[in-house]
Amino acid sequence: MRVIIIVILVLIATACSPLFQVENAVRVKEGTSFHAALLVEGEIYDQGWDSQAYKGLKEIERTMNAKVKVVQYVDNDDKRRSETEALAKEGYQLIFGNGRSFERAFNSLAKKYPNTHFVFFNGQSKETNVSAMNFTPESMGYFSGMVAGLMTKTHKVGLIPAYQSMKEIDSFVKAVKEQNSANQVLIEEVQDWNDGEKAEKIAREMIKSGVDILVPMGDGFNLKVIMEAHHANRLAIGYISNQSFVSKETVITSTVQHVTNLYVEIAKKYQEGTLQGGSLYFDFQDGVQELAPFGPMVPPEVQKKVMLRLAQYKEGKFTLPVVVHK
Repeated sequence: MRVIIIVILVLIATACSPLFQVENAVRVKEGTSFHAALLVEGEIYDQGWDSQAYKGLKEIERTMNAKVKVVQYVDNDDKRRSETEALAKEGYQLIFGNGRSFERAFNSLAKKYPNTHFVFFNGQSKETNVSAMNFTPESMGYFSGMVAGLMTKTHKVGLIPAYQSMKEIDSFVKAVKEQNSANQVLIEEVQDWNDGEKAEKIAREMIKSGVDILVPMGDGFNLKVIMEAHHANRLAIGYISNQSFVSKETVITSTVQHVTNLYVEIAKKYQEGTLQGGSLYFDFQDGVQELAPFGPMVPPEVQKKVMLRLAQYKEGKFTLPVVVHK
């Protein structure tokens, strides 16, 4: 993969984006119902990634006179292709795949179903009726790591990602160690987005080893790891959505991706006839990613330091190495 330093300047709501400027896109007549579907690998009540996607779909149904359908547990390549094709045959015009795992199926089926627009996240579009929406995980990892590095007292932070290959990890480790050279990061992957039992076991072992900050990075197991931290009187950082509702005394902050809002914006562009195929990137300065409010345990001086660094990042005063999907 080619690593380049980029500053993300695209604004999600702006009409100047090439993704949203097209003269020959299909326009849905105002007031006319269209069909939108959502495919998820896990379940829609995970209080994270898939839950936000489902909320977005329901908002599309509520505000845009759309007929919607959701398909859960689409967790292997055969299912991804068969379920996608079934929806296209049923006449669903806008199909969302909530993750990069839908990249191959969508790109391969796009030419066969030219009247369907396919949207997935964190990958590369190869067809004109496929849109790839990319968040910036490197910055999510960096600011999560900065908070963890400032808050740890044992100098041991436990990172529990779904996969070791996740782009958040390198910037997370970098930020933790920037705060104190004595800080250590213990990393163990779950090898699944939803295996809560394995994630809990990893969390317990990390706590035994002296970790006082747990940072889960998965869809279906974040809440279970946070509860392990809660029971052991440790701290945790949420992932994808504001997860302070689990335990306000445990959750320092959360790295938030506004998936729901992005779904609605995409559907609006589709309905207007301005949604074009291509790949687009979003970051903190676009309002699509943010840090959730800090918990009561975070000292004012820590909050100030983090928010100052975040403001500098938004202003382009420093950059992070971002791996662009090929």
